[in-house]
Amino acid sequence: MSFKHKQHKQHTRTHTTRTHKQDQAVKVNKYETSLPMRADIEAALTYLFGCITGVLFLILEQKNDYVRFNAWQSTLLFFGMLALHMCFIWQNIISIILMVVDILLIAFLMFTAYKNAQDSLVRFELPIIGKLASKWVDSE
Repeated sequence: MSFKHKQHKQHTRTHTTRTHKQDQAVKVNKYETSLPMRADIEAALTYLFGCITGVLFLILEQKNDYVRFNAWQSTLLFFGMLALHMCFIWQNIISIILMVVDILLIAFLMFTAYKNAQDSLVRFELPIIGKLASKWVDSE
């Protein structure tokens, strides 16, 4: 084997390794999750039981930013709603109104998270809370 042939062989090997690393960097799946569930289902489930499922998915889901955004938004929103419930616990009418608002928010946000995950992973940001959740996920 000549010296030129050895150099060419080594150069080819290095080039192949570099290309392989570049391929690995490109192969990022935006739908990949830590749990054995689809991203659209996980995102919707973050709202199911309010801040409880929000915190649960923040702990369990480490790969998918879309799911983590919805988990943060759920946690922040429903901790705020929980505080409102505590403030008006002795007023039956206000408590009932807040409970209806909770149920409507859960249904709407679950549907929106599920639908947006299937279309394009566009984040539906609630005013103030959504921007904060988005900022936190982007800085992770």
